[in-house]
Amino acid sequence: MKKNLKWIFIFGGVIAACVFVIIFGQLKTEKKGAEIYVDQKLYKVIESIEDPQVQSITVKTEKGWNKICYAGGEIWVEEADCKNQVCVKHAKASFAGSSIICAPHKLVIRVVGSSRSAADAEV
Repeated sequence: MKKNLKWIFIFGGVIAACVFVIIFGQLKTEKKGAEIYVDQKLYKVIESIEDPQVQSITVKTEKGWNKICYAGGEIWVEEADCKNQVCVKHAKASFAGSSIICAPHKLVIRVVGSSRSAADAEV
């Protein structure tokens, strides 16, 4: 009985390791970029946010401006002239599907990936 129990634990461990590798392997994206929307219209597409050097873009509209920075697979709002500064205080976005929103300026920054994540997987 103890011998069978030992093999059950070994087999269960192997299965658990395989599931772990499959799930976390699907969460990675090959290349991350970003889409910037102003007033629900596509303003700019950033092909890659993975460059190690910090790049920036300033989005100016009649409602105000936002300075957006990106590097190392992350994107964030560095500065803005809105009153509440929620977009500036927001954590850096780095996962495909995550977004940063500046409601006063009607600005949305969305991280996109070139490969599907586990959340996009078909069931």
